[in-house]
Amino acid sequence: MSKASQPSLAGEGASAPRAPGSIHVLALLPPLFWAGNFVVSGLMRNEIPPLQMSFYRWLLASLFMLPFAAAALAAHRRTLREEAFYLAGLSLIGVTAFNSLVYVALHHTQVVNAAILNSLMPVATFLLAFLLMRTKVTASQALGAGVAFAGALAIVVRGDPGRLLSLEFNAGDLLVVAGLTCWALYTVLVKRRPSRLPPMAFLLATFAMGTVFHVPFVIWEVGTVGGVAFGWRTAAALLFLAIFPSILAYVVWNRSVAALGPGRTAIYMYAMPVFTAALAILFLGEQLRVFHILGLVFIVAGITLVTNPRGSRSSGVRAARPFGGGPSEATDGLGSTTREV
Repeated sequence: MSKASQPSLAGEGASAPRAPGSIHVLALLPPLFWAGNFVVSGLMRNEIPPLQMSFYRWLLASLFMLPFAAAALAAHRRTLREEAFYLAGLSLIGVTAFNSLVYVALHHTQVVNAAILNSLMPVATFLLAFLLMRTKVTASQALGAGVAFAGALAIVVRGDPGRLLSLEFNAGDLLVVAGLTCWALYTVLVKRRPSRLPPMAFLLATFAMGTVFHVPFVIWEVGTVGGVAFGWRTAAALLFLAIFPSILAYVVWNRSVAALGPGRTAIYMYAMPVFTAALAILFLGEQLRVFHILGLVFIVAGITLVTNPRGSRSSGVRAARPFGGGPSEATDGLGSTTREV
């Protein structure tokens, strides 16, 4: 299915019809759900091993999607066969690798760290688009990438420059960066070659394939650290992960994009690290430190420079979701609509 072009960020201002107040409240729900993904994952990290957490999340999400998407996928089975290897690659990168890396990372770093670093996604997407698609780069975008990188570095070294000189990095922070790089690569690939499947069929296909790719890693994890001790807490956590950040966030996000436009909707994603920090402090007892605030300020400033309207017209870069919870159609950081994970 080809992607519909979207209006420029500059064109979503005074000339756009006024949206009802309720849609602005609705637009805050996806970042809240994705913040909940981080916090619930951190809360359950000692009860659900990370690879199994990702596996069961997408297995349940696939099962929940079946009644709504199975018929559409069956009707487009020829397209599914033709795009099988491409969809498998997208699923491996965007569902299996991205989510598994983030969940493993949360065993080694604070939830607040992971959420703020994950906000680098639009900048990482921009850089990969430049490298792989040779998009044009303005001076402000280059500056923005550097500023955002400085913010991420401040968090990785915990505000201590000595860690940089001695190359003492937290493994969890590096895993988050690896995960968001997988997501950025996924986004660029979808931009270069959008799937011809309808959105719901695309969701089910990528959910299911991504789930299957988890299997060998889950078998290894069960053999080394053991399986999940199922109880009401683990069941509730997995249901939350499968429904809210995976499916409902996708539906609400698309509704918000339709009402507000992709550019204005993307602005609400700046609330995601704030939600995550607040929930992590409340439920996990984590502390918000000066380097977290400094890093977040630099990252948001960098994203603003990279995705500003003037830069968008020059290079096609637009604000994108800093954190993807499930494949959806939203701005991809490359100036058009795409499906995100």
